[in-house]
Amino acid sequence: MNSSTLQIAHLKKMLSLEEKRAALQQQLSALESQLDSLKRQLISGNRAPAPAPKAKPAKAAAKPTRAKKAPRAALKSRIFAALEKAGSTGVKVLDIAKDLSTNPANIYAWFHAAETRYPVVKRVAPATYRLVGNAPAPKAAKAIKPVKPAKAAKQPGPKPAKAPKVKAAKASKGGNRRGALQARIIDALKAAGTNGETVKSLSARFKMPYRNIQVWFATTGKRNPAVKKVGPATYQFAG
Repeated sequence: MNSSTLQIAHLKKMLSLEEKRAALQQQLSALESQLDSLKRQLISGNRAPAPAPKAKPAKAAAKPTRAKKAPRAALKSRIFAALEKAGSTGVKVLDIAKDLSTNPANIYAWFHAAETRYPVVKRVAPATYRLVGNAPAPKAAKAIKPVKPAKAAKQPGPKPAKAPKVKAAKASKGGNRRGALQARIIDALKAAGTNGETVKSLSARFKMPYRNIQVWFATTGKRNPAVKKVGPATYQFAG
């Protein structure tokens, strides 16, 4: 059984005991009234009247009908209003439950939590409470933020026409490169004179692969009658 269920069980038992105490109080009042009547008759010397019929035990107070559970904020404000009206004498839980037409167990539970939550609420007697200060001010309602107007959707305008891309004319594959290589090799052969130049020396001077220079001599250079082979991988310009 958890603490919440245990508290509710205790509150119900307290309510039952309060009802029994009220019934016994009524019986006690009836007995005291009879005793006072007999005492007065003895003092005055009058004949004792016939014994009064036994008073029937008072019926237990009818339990209040269950009403719909009030919202917590509304219940709080109504209980504090009852406490302020009662003043320093305080007010009983059963009286508040009767005035609010609600289950006393709900009021007991509220006061059980209020003793810790609200220091101004004090218990002055069993099931009786009062205020020792001012009731807490109700919380101000949150201001409702104004709704921002929806932004107008942008109307799509005509897209600007794209300028046609002009493709640059491609140079003939390897044309410039081969022409430049040819000019460099011819210049080197002319400068070497009759001794000529080796493919290896040209590759090192131009920082080019040996195979590229060799392919040039085997193809383009071979078609040039001024380029003569004078030794193994050695060529001269005889123009």
